[in-house]
Amino acid sequence: MFLGLGSNLGDREAALSRARVLLTALPGTTVTAESGIYVTAPVGGPEQDDYLNQVVEVRTLLSPYELLTSVQGIEAELGRVRDIRWGPRTIDVDILWYHGFSSADARLEVPHPRMEERRFVLEPLAELAPDLVLPSGLTVTEALAGLPDQAVRRNDDRTAGTVSRRSERSPMDHSIVQKQIRRLAEETGAIILAHNYQRPEVQDIADIVGDSLGLSRQAATSKARMIVFCGVHFMAETAVILAPDIPVIAPEPQAGCAMADMVDVEGLAHLKAEHPDAVVISYVNTTAAVKALTDICCTSANAVEIVRSVPAGQEIIFTPDRNLGRWAAKKAGRKVIVWPGFCPTHDLVQVEDVERARAIHPAAKVVVHPECDPAVSDIADAVESTSGMIRFCREDDAEEYVIGTETGMIYRLCQDVPGKLFYPLTEMAVCPTMKLTTLQKVLESVRNAGPVVTVDEEIRTKALKAVQRMIEVGA
Repeated sequence: MFLGLGSNLGDREAALSRARVLLTALPGTTVTAESGIYVTAPVGGPEQDDYLNQVVEVRTLLSPYELLTSVQGIEAELGRVRDIRWGPRTIDVDILWYHGFSSADARLEVPHPRMEERRFVLEPLAELAPDLVLPSGLTVTEALAGLPDQAVRRNDDRTAGTVSRRSERSPMDHSIVQKQIRRLAEETGAIILAHNYQRPEVQDIADIVGDSLGLSRQAATSKARMIVFCGVHFMAETAVILAPDIPVIAPEPQAGCAMADMVDVEGLAHLKAEHPDAVVISYVNTTAAVKALTDICCTSANAVEIVRSVPAGQEIIFTPDRNLGRWAAKKAGRKVIVWPGFCPTHDLVQVEDVERARAIHPAAKVVVHPECDPAVSDIADAVESTSGMIRFCREDDAEEYVIGTETGMIYRLCQDVPGKLFYPLTEMAVCPTMKLTTLQKVLESVRNAGPVVTVDEEIRTKALKAVQRMIEVGA
């Protein structure tokens, strides 16, 4: 993310320097890049001295509102004075851009609504991220070229302060690559499917964005010449199982699933031998080989219905997610034998996170995914799949929600449920393999029609029965 720093009272360079030091002292926060310092003539307000302005790039585990509270604390510590709008101040810290987050809340408008009008913001920002695509669709460089001249100059003569350096992570010009992907997809007859946890810029180029069940249905009925699956490996395998005559492309073949790897064919076969009359329900987050040993698959969206569909009195084995299995069994009023697997990302969500979120956002409802620990689900206002979260937040009468799932879901909710505010329950809930798929990898996969995902035909045929039953019951 990017923060704007400004000062025009007292020792201005010392104020900027101290603000940078205090930013690095925030929990889980690092200043990764700093622009040069710019001298800016005041615009509007009373007669006053020139400002010094700077932009810094920050990486943090703080949520946007936690960061806002923290920077306000820094301003207070540095004796911020601003009694008059557009008036002088000792220090000003603005959140210009928080990756993957947008809000029109008057307390925190992100991206900063006037950023593209201010040369004293865009000049230093261009040093760090010239290709960052702004809300207008223009890059920083393009927006800067369209601004009228303003009295802004780089303070190259200063003897104190930080040394300017280019950001280690220079954002791609998403709009250009996205247009290339869409053009190639149309030319090749490809359909692009993306899971709700994918990067925002990847979600934006997909034909369909959804949860595992919704994307499975799309794959089953697709008439496309090629399916490009932006997700993790088991999802692409499921598409192959359902649409064997259509090439299924995985832009990042190394994007696996730790939960899927927690259940193995040998172990499941042994458990089935111990319970020969049991119905095996496997979460779709499993390999094709495990699905081949399964009677019926499920997703988090239909797990309760799948468990209920099993005849009363018959044993149920549920793999691999213990949390989803227990939650679905409780909702369905059934007993299940759960495989001891779990999602490492959802396992990061703790009861303490819910308590802290409620203290910070007392008006917000807490909505969590059933892959979370039962202790978290028990105290949430709602437990929903990703598609269920969209439906719940759209239909519910609250205006703010704390979301307990992979952080990519925040972007999806902001797109599908505009006008409401969404906060991550914890910024730690990031699936590293979901984020491996980038726009460049999608572009290359469409261009090269590969890498193609394959499933052994014998395994595919056996797994197909379990996946088809999932779709039928889920309908």
